Amino acid sequence: MSLVPFSHISALRCLVIDDMPTMRQNIRMHLGQLGVTKVDQAATPDEAIRFVQSGTYDLIICDYNLNKESNGQQLLEFFRTQNMLSPTCMFIMVTAESGYNLVASAAEFQPDAYMLKPLTASRIAERVDRLLEKQHAMLPVTEKMKRKDITGAIIECDNVLKSAPKWIVEIMKTKGTLLIEQRRIDEAREVYKQALAMRDDLVWAKIGLARCNIVAGQMDDARVIVQDVLAQNKQFIAAYDLMAQIDEAQGNQEGALEALTKSSEIIPSARRSRLVGDVAYRSGHLDQAREAYDKVLKHTKGSLTAQPTDLLSLAQVHIDSGDPDAALRLLESAPRRYEESNIFVSAQAAVQAQAYVQLGDTISAQQAFETARQAAGKEASDTATLALAKAAFSMGKDEEGAKLIAEAVKSDHENKTLQMLARKVLADTGRANLAEELIDGAVKHCMSIIAEANALMRSAKPDESLARLEEALASMPENTGVLLAAAQLHLLWMSQRGWNEEYVKRVRRYLATLDRLIPGNDRVAKMHKFLRDTLTKVAPKS
Repeated sequence: MSLVPFSHISALRCLVIDDMPTMRQNIRMHLGQLGVTKVDQAATPDEAIRFVQSGTYDLIICDYNLNKESNGQQLLEFFRTQNMLSPTCMFIMVTAESGYNLVASAAEFQPDAYMLKPLTASRIAERVDRLLEKQHAMLPVTEKMKRKDITGAIIECDNVLKSAPKWIVEIMKTKGTLLIEQRRIDEAREVYKQALAMRDDLVWAKIGLARCNIVAGQMDDARVIVQDVLAQNKQFIAAYDLMAQIDEAQGNQEGALEALTKSSEIIPSARRSRLVGDVAYRSGHLDQAREAYDKVLKHTKGSLTAQPTDLLSLAQVHIDSGDPDAALRLLESAPRRYEESNIFVSAQAAVQAQAYVQLGDTISAQQAFETARQAAGKEASDTATLALAKAAFSMGKDEEGAKLIAEAVKSDHENKTLQMLARKVLADTGRANLAEELIDGAVKHCMSIIAEANALMRSAKPDESLARLEEALASMPENTGVLLAAAQLHLLWMSQRGWNEEYVKRVRRYLATLDRLIPGNDRVAKMHKFLRDTLTKVAPKS
């Protein structure tokens, strides 16, 4: 059977992911009947990852059951969390299980569509047609979002609703999310209430209201909504994530751990086991942390989804549990490619130094410590710095350990998780009494730099203000608070004095770093808007 090529489909670049060759060939044949000629095929998740890393796809058709280690849902989660797919890439999940829609509806990352086997060319065309129609209708919104113009995207949501009301659900979802990004909480609440007035069982709208409450600091109100959602659907992943967020905000690590553990039981992905391990470790549940990180390593063994931090985290758990031999064996098993990273080498050697201290081998401990110190000098990270601080304290190098703790906190003084881990290092090494001096002192130091820069700007000393922040960023280039302050004050300088090409480059560099470090952050979104508004005002007219 041959079909007349669909011109709007035939130009698509496609990736087919299925572990069975016959299924891949069948799907490729169906796509060929639609005129599609650019089709790549992947038999494993790793093959799929390599294809996506090396190219951009318009359409991905993925089988749900890939192999014993991974399924299509976990692969989709990996792609989304790593930002590997373009916003316009359509992801269709294929399954023989009629109950997959229940899995997809409960998942944090949902495919654009799912299809039941057997597939046909006409069914694929029908589904892709609908996705392309929606994509075309939402184009004014997505174009604004690409340019980080959140205010413009919200306006376009209203325009699209008038011109294409059939996509009202998608529009309301998008508008609500964008309003929350801008902290326009009352408006976001109104969107979600309108949706619930249409249908009172829309879980995404209830979750949206809970997010509004969280941003507004109304944690107890958010908890009531989330509990209601879970009472209706105990499989809804986003609700467990929000419950964990609420519990952490209220200082309830035990509650956060319970919520994340339940979510990992529903979707047992490496990412979810990693989240469980991180919270379990911070809250002192070493057995549970060990079990979670072990699951991550087994799940990602030999895969491109493996992360060096997983191995380091489990090794640190072994050290904290008093099993240095297990830590050393694990570190020695690290893939050779990890050694290309100075960050990994530094953290690995720092944990090894801790292990040798426990074994009473002071010579090997000192050698490992020197290796860690040298690698850290080439490329630093919070993980490696804290591991090195712990090694220093365990070896009696208290002055160096204290300096490293302060250095780690200064690297990103607004990062509460980093502060918690720094306090844990001090508590584990019997130096909890130093927390106020080292951690609180480091936070105050960073805040004083920002305050000083702001004061200089207000005192009509803008050049000195910017120089102070540039000096600070030289020693802590990924401090999100200082980066935001630097972006803001550079833009204020241009608002007062006019265009400066070097400053525009700096601000764009700051914002690119912030987008990488804290993606989706509302303060960063507002700074993007400030940049656009400033450029509109001061940019040279062509």
